[in-house]
Amino acid sequence: MRAERISLCMIVKDEEELLPHCLASVQGAVDEIIVVDTGSSDRSAEIAQQYGALVVRVEWCEDFAAARNAGLERASGDWILFLDADEALDRAAREQIRSWTSVSGCDGLFLNIHNYTGTGQQGVTVNPVLRLFRNAPEHRFEGRIHEQIAAAICRRNPEAAFHVTDMVIHHYGYQTAIVERKDKVNRNVRLLQQAVEEEPDQPFHHYNLGVEYLRVGEAERALETFGLARMGIDPAVTSYAHLLFKYEVRCLQHLNRWQEALDRIDAALELFPEYTDLMHHRGVCADALGDADRAEYSLREAVRMGPPPPIYHTEEGIGTYQTWYTLGRLLEGKADLEGAVDAYVEAVRAKSSLLPPLYRIFRIMRVSGQEHQIPELVRERFTLSSEEATHKVLGILEQSRCYDAALQLLSGISSQPSAEMRERLSVAEAMLQIQQGRWNKARLKLEPVQRKKGLLAISSARWLERLEWIEGKKANGDDPLTLWLKRSSQAGAVTNKEPAVQTGRIAGLRATKKKDTDSGMDGTVAGAEYDGWQALGLMMEGCVQSGRWKELHSLIQMCRQQLAGEGLSVEQSVRMGEKEKEMEGKKENGKVSDIDSFPGASDTLTGTSWLVKGLVSAADHHLEVFAQHTDGQRHRCWPVVQHIRLELPGADGFES
Repeated sequence: MRAERISLCMIVKDEEELLPHCLASVQGAVDEIIVVDTGSSDRSAEIAQQYGALVVRVEWCEDFAAARNAGLERASGDWILFLDADEALDRAAREQIRSWTSVSGCDGLFLNIHNYTGTGQQGVTVNPVLRLFRNAPEHRFEGRIHEQIAAAICRRNPEAAFHVTDMVIHHYGYQTAIVERKDKVNRNVRLLQQAVEEEPDQPFHHYNLGVEYLRVGEAERALETFGLARMGIDPAVTSYAHLLFKYEVRCLQHLNRWQEALDRIDAALELFPEYTDLMHHRGVCADALGDADRAEYSLREAVRMGPPPPIYHTEEGIGTYQTWYTLGRLLEGKADLEGAVDAYVEAVRAKSSLLPPLYRIFRIMRVSGQEHQIPELVRERFTLSSEEATHKVLGILEQSRCYDAALQLLSGISSQPSAEMRERLSVAEAMLQIQQGRWNKARLKLEPVQRKKGLLAISSARWLERLEWIEGKKANGDDPLTLWLKRSSQAGAVTNKEPAVQTGRIAGLRATKKKDTDSGMDGTVAGAEYDGWQALGLMMEGCVQSGRWKELHSLIQMCRQQLAGEGLSVEQSVRMGEKEKEMEGKKENGKVSDIDSFPGASDTLTGTSWLVKGLVSAADHHLEVFAQHTDGQRHRCWPVVQHIRLELPGADGFES
């Protein structure tokens, strides 16, 4: 029996950046490659030929179907696979594709398109699309844009059969950078508006136009366009009907028309009872309307349903980690913190790389007085299969201010660490002790590292200087941050008066953006960089934890004055620098050159962030004190205080 051949057909224009990845992904999976070039001015055609492709040059006529059909005319395979340059065949699909075509009695096969949006790190949407079909002269694409092949296949064979496979195609074309570079949205809108003018009664054109409007945030316009599409379809037989309903719901949510969205969902669930996405959004809408019980029921039902059947377009994590996380946030709002932690644990178990649930778990347990149980929970509920995973958890614990829990996990991080790793672990532990305000314990970890004069000796020496200053002792050395602290305090920069906010900085005093490299916890334990502002933040945190309110007030005032441009004048800095023989500026032609206040001082965004963290930490501390009676019992206002503390700003694990 002759093996059935597969032809890859593509259309490209100026795709030299993405094309190699696409063509490499199909090596061994197809027997021939037909690339229709619609007018590239770059190396696209040359790259295609390097991969053995037959390049067909055609003039672009604003019609995707025509361009695709030009490639079909030259294809000799039994099956046609079609891809775009911004797509790639998954490795597993590359190995499976010949098995599917050899045993399938179908006329066409659906593959799952994994669409990456934004920066590509926000998860994916999953859409089953007909991408592999039998080659026949009657099988030709239709549609100026979002061209389709299914109608032609069914006309040739009204009994045509299709099958949804588990093969995956990765689509990167709707990542922000690519969309902006190629101006895809404007191109699509233009072509779709032209298609609507040519075929005003074709609901598929209205549907696709609505998708583009929604993509750019024009929810009202998208909703109107989706309505036109819905009036022209029979939901029982239209393949995209389920997605049309979901997009209408998303428009209504965007417009804060929650009750209408809920009504639309209930109607859609009558037609598509297995569509988990609708049930998930039902929970979101009910929560927005204040019906927490109905919201919880809907989200738990979505989890029970799991991901929808493969015929439905969905988003990664619906029915699993996304739904668990949404349920956790809902339960937090209901003050069911134990239930929230359980939901977040399930979210992480469903996707181990997911960070936001870990931040919420640790924050809840710290706020509810259960930080001591975190190490046991981590050991029992999670599998830290690598040192990298352990480092990640330690970094999240630090950012969540669960220092004792981090120290407990840190002690078991490596059974036989190298000498360099021992030093890094010592400095990491010192950073945690500093944030706890345990200066002596931090010093005991830093001093041996300094004496060994290894890679971290300089950073350890600098931290020892900072500890000397904050304890009111004489600090000798050349740490720029400590010098700034000494000069600011000696010059009387720290007062109890409110600083007058000024615009800009004092002439001649400008800080650079360089970083002060110190070791600490950043999720890798092995060596984080702390610039000046981050170091100040750690010190403020330590002052709060150890009750050094005078020192905290001094640090806050100095930080505020630095941010307001009220640092030392050039003359003050020079005068004090001469006294200490630590002159940072140099006299050139009778003028004083620029002076670094401390590493990172010019980064006002980071500075403001760390100052806010210090203030939040102080507020958090006072709320905790308020929540306790003198006899150790919780105050009757504890639930309210706990809720306030959970809503205070804090790290959440989401990308900025």
